[in-house]
Amino acid sequence: MFFRIRNRTLGGGALYYVIFVAFVLSAIVSLFMMHRGMSYRQIRSEIRYFERIDDLNSALTLYLSEPEKYQQSNSVSMVLFEDSARRVNISRNHCGLLDLITAKVIYKEKELSKTMMAGMDPFSGDSVVLYVPDKRQALFASGNTIINGNAVLPVKGVQRASIEGKPLQRPEPVKGKISVSKSTLPALAPWIRVKIERMLDLDSLLAISGNLRNLRASSIDRSSVEEVHWYGSENDFQISGLQTKGPVGFVSRGAIYIRKDAQLDGSIISASKILVEEGFHGRVQLFARDSLVIGASCILDFPSVLCISNDNVNPVYMKLGGSSVVNGVVLVGQKNLSTSKPLIRLERGSLIRGQVYHQGIIELLGSIHGSLYCKGFYRKTKRAFYENHLLDNEIDFHQLPPHFVFIDLLNGYNTQFIDVLNQSL
Repeated sequence: MFFRIRNRTLGGGALYYVIFVAFVLSAIVSLFMMHRGMSYRQIRSEIRYFERIDDLNSALTLYLSEPEKYQQSNSVSMVLFEDSARRVNISRNHCGLLDLITAKVIYKEKELSKTMMAGMDPFSGDSVVLYVPDKRQALFASGNTIINGNAVLPVKGVQRASIEGKPLQRPEPVKGKISVSKSTLPALAPWIRVKIERMLDLDSLLAISGNLRNLRASSIDRSSVEEVHWYGSENDFQISGLQTKGPVGFVSRGAIYIRKDAQLDGSIISASKILVEEGFHGRVQLFARDSLVIGASCILDFPSVLCISNDNVNPVYMKLGGSSVVNGVVLVGQKNLSTSKPLIRLERGSLIRGQVYHQGIIELLGSIHGSLYCKGFYRKTKRAFYENHLLDNEIDFHQLPPHFVFIDLLNGYNTQFIDVLNQSL
């Protein structure tokens, strides 16, 4: 069989070949067009996704810039760019000592959210590195002591001294502006006291907590916007081999022992006594009534909280083990003080990065990068006991990370946010 084309003949097999090639080319073109269409739709989808992420950030910025308009209630709904489809819902949730702000949007019938912590900018204004009330006694500095930042000190200031044969190595121990303090520490903001009382109301917390025997899961994952789910016991217990994320609470009238194999991210612990095993690493808020002991080589990620408070006359006690690091807030308060003042002891090599507010004396063998409010210092050597003496101490405000956020402990007005879920220090 032959076909005549321009006086030439072409075999039937060749025509089939041409048809095949044309089919392949059309399939390739069709696939290319489909790919272009799918890529276009994917790009459009990605653009809308990032638009919604931008909406979250824009709404949080607006919420922050006009606090008198938006922060009067615990929740607010914003419509951005006069487009009702771009609505963002923002809620404020109290979690332990923290205020968490969560923005939510809907994207493809799914919820996107961003949670941040409300706080204050520590670098704005005249931030204080050290505040010691004026009891008509001077502070004494020796060795390689450095107080770097603005200090509020007794009228007699800081005087040079020599402890254990170590005279002060610097011309001046304070590198910053010095102001004269009042006779007492500044009071905590009322809302801070309320939060602490709630976290240490063991009766109320045990009343709403589930029994530890019902905790069978080895892993608990809860959203940061949910209320704290409590597990409790009247007796002592330990937290071991458990992984938690989000607002999960544990409460006991006795002692709670946190083992180093526990993976706690956002948990709240409330008890009479709390002990943390050497080598633990996590993000926690710890509230104790009598004593709180952190073992050596522990790391508490930001924003962690260590807090002791009670109304008794028996002095409370907190210890931070050697080479341990706390990123966040350390707070010790006691209403009825005995002659023996509440004590914080920082072992050698330990570090608190953040805020310390202590209604007692501190034995400072470690370092503080941030701000310290305390009634005085205590130092024991092989030869003697020293009151209000600093030896080879580093209290340095300017060692704080640049994006660190404080909790406004004194005024209760938090205007800055930080992404607590992705922050590392």
